[in-house]
Amino acid sequence: MISETIDINVTNDAVSYILGESRAKYTDDDRSMITRAYEFARLHHTGQVRASGDPYLLHLVETAHILVSLRMDALTIAAGLLHDTIEDCSVTHAQLAEEFGTPLADLVEGVTKISSLHFGSRREQHVESLRKMILAMASDIRVIIIKLADRLHNLHTLRFLSVERQKKIARDTMEIYAPLANRLGMTRIKGELEDLSMFYLYPGPYREIANRVAMRRTEREQIVQTAIETLRHELLRHNVEAEIVGRPKHLWSIYSKMEKQNLPFEEIFDLMAIRVICRDVAQCYDILGVVHSMWKPIQGRFKDYIALPKENGYQSLHTTVMGPDGERLEIQVRSAEMHKFAEEGIAAHWKYKEGHKGKHDLEEKLQWLRRLTDWLKDVRPGEFMDALQQDVFADTVFCFTPRGDVIELPSGSTPLDFAYYIHSNVGETCVGAKVNKKIVSLRATLQNGDAVEIITSKTGHPSADWLDIVRTSRARTKIRHWVKTRHFDENVERGRDLMAKALRARSLPLEWDDINARLAPLIKAFKATSVEDLYAEIGFGGVMPMSVVQRAYPESDPAPKIQPKKGSRKKPASQGVVVEGITNAMLRYAMCCSPVPGDPIVGFVTIGRGVTIHHRDCPNLHHSASHKDGEAKMLEAQWDVQHLPLRRVALRIDCFDRAGLLADITSIFTQMNIFILESKTKSKGDAATLKFLIEVKSVEQLNALFAQLRTVKGVNNLGRSSRSDVA
Repeated sequence: MISETIDINVTNDAVSYILGESRAKYTDDDRSMITRAYEFARLHHTGQVRASGDPYLLHLVETAHILVSLRMDALTIAAGLLHDTIEDCSVTHAQLAEEFGTPLADLVEGVTKISSLHFGSRREQHVESLRKMILAMASDIRVIIIKLADRLHNLHTLRFLSVERQKKIARDTMEIYAPLANRLGMTRIKGELEDLSMFYLYPGPYREIANRVAMRRTEREQIVQTAIETLRHELLRHNVEAEIVGRPKHLWSIYSKMEKQNLPFEEIFDLMAIRVICRDVAQCYDILGVVHSMWKPIQGRFKDYIALPKENGYQSLHTTVMGPDGERLEIQVRSAEMHKFAEEGIAAHWKYKEGHKGKHDLEEKLQWLRRLTDWLKDVRPGEFMDALQQDVFADTVFCFTPRGDVIELPSGSTPLDFAYYIHSNVGETCVGAKVNKKIVSLRATLQNGDAVEIITSKTGHPSADWLDIVRTSRARTKIRHWVKTRHFDENVERGRDLMAKALRARSLPLEWDDINARLAPLIKAFKATSVEDLYAEIGFGGVMPMSVVQRAYPESDPAPKIQPKKGSRKKPASQGVVVEGITNAMLRYAMCCSPVPGDPIVGFVTIGRGVTIHHRDCPNLHHSASHKDGEAKMLEAQWDVQHLPLRRVALRIDCFDRAGLLADITSIFTQMNIFILESKTKSKGDAATLKFLIEVKSVEQLNALFAQLRTVKGVNNLGRSSRSDVA
């Protein structure tokens, strides 16, 4: 932070502080631009003060200073000084362009657009703000780097705001800006953002962990220093020169590990790590060999991010060993170039040369951002948040193509995700896969180091069932689009029927000209391209008809439910099924497969128990039919479409556990007017299994329910199960 001896209103003092020890890296033209930007900002922010009472100019100087520490180019530093002029000073884009050029004006405008976004409680608003921010990043990644510097200094002065504002800004930082900094490889900035946010979001754990770390610091520093000296001596004996430093873990990193692994503080052994910085890649592996010859490596704790870099470009060797006195010790080995990128991330790609502005080659490092923007305009709002979590911020696995190229995918991905990552045509024609030269199911979970070969056929095509298999939003979006467009007319017709039922439920007239006129203004809200496309979305299960009716007819009330008089019982018109050759038999539904209207069914005669209705593909049915006279006991059956019964169905949902998961899932049942009869939940670590017994009207309603449940963040797999699982 700036010293009290520096007067930020004096140009030379302010610019000298901004550039610091990096002054020599910038040309005279660079320094001239930064100076002019500073003077422009000072003029237009005159009289403005922050909540702390400090002049607003101080914040701009500190933001620019952070950008210099990231080794950004002069244009970005100047934009950092001017990043609030459009928003707070009524300066226009045209004025900035005339004074400093269009590229700088575009950067400032991009930061202004991000600053005006509201990540509020309304999901639609939150999602739309994230969309705009990702698109702004895609146009020039320096926009988000300026915003990260701005956010970092704001967090340092957050104590002057109200408690409500502190928590709001800290939460947005933790959920959005820190993960983005990590995705851009900006490890140092990410760590600072997380620790500063933790102070306001979790003040109790922050202070407790900080105090405990301080209490053990002397002891840990002695152990680490001993290990450093021992390692340095051994490396010199092998004629290897390297820089060796101790690195304390961030408080948020410690807290996260305690929470995820349910560990007390006393069992967190890697509070400090050793980092070894050497000359080149070959030396990294030489040093790793020396380390493992000195101390026993702990199984499963070695990661080679040099051979398999993270998608954000991070490279290093990570190993954990039993160090001096049996203490666990985490050691990272990397070259000087890798270290520079690990600290600065994408910002390290701006280089400076005397006499010209450095060009940056970022395409390879930003492939994930390019892919994200490829489908950004098509992805449904309900899936966008999941897409960010799964595709951008998730843990990853590294797999190989047959040519040896490395593909990075979210953890839990399948061969289908791999196929769609290569190209949508590969995914759409996929008929099988080989992993490590062995044929595997398309549902197989890929592991680190797997060599994957996709088998394609001209006759192959996606199936709606694939939506249950894929993990990545890219694959899910492509499959949804294919299935919806290939069966567009059917989906439109089904959507109209579902709308008609929803309208009848509210006693609303079926006047299609009026209905279409009411739907036309809602097209954009439901991310459709036309009224017909909206019907197709409803028919496909992407949009619930009742939510459309509620928006189109806000003046209508839900249809009242008529309660039967006490003591009266309504006798069913039929048992819901017509069985071949049977007119008055006792019918029951099999609990093992729980068929619902629309499922293919068959009757099975059981002596003393009448006819049991099974799903035609029920394994138990086929087992019974294989016994003597089993086939003779099977009868053709079909649903009585005039008197379809409500059917009980058991569901199993496998999820990644999180706060609010159960509420999000049960709210979908409520929205669809589906009654939950019983439920069971079980969680272990990060995994949760939810089981429900529900009542549905038809297989179409069940499929629509599945489509909605798949949009819930954290849902991994779901399907029907035996009712005995819920009992």
